[in-house]
Amino acid sequence: MSEATLQALRDAGAKIDALEPGQREVFASLTPEELAVVTSIQVRLNAAESEVTGQMADTNNNLC
Repeated sequence: MSEATLQALRDAGAKIDALEPGQREVFASLTPEELAVVTSIQVRLNAAESEVTGQMADTNNNLC
């Protein structure tokens, strides 16, 4: 597994450590292009969550 890839996902706000080991392996094997897409989406989800925090308590806006 690529720990750097998993750390990049963590840094983007993805809750990678909550996944099953097999699921983490899938994310760890992402290509650089795939990682860029996934982290971009996660950052956008986090930003959208901030906009509706007062309206909704659910923070399960993670790709993984």
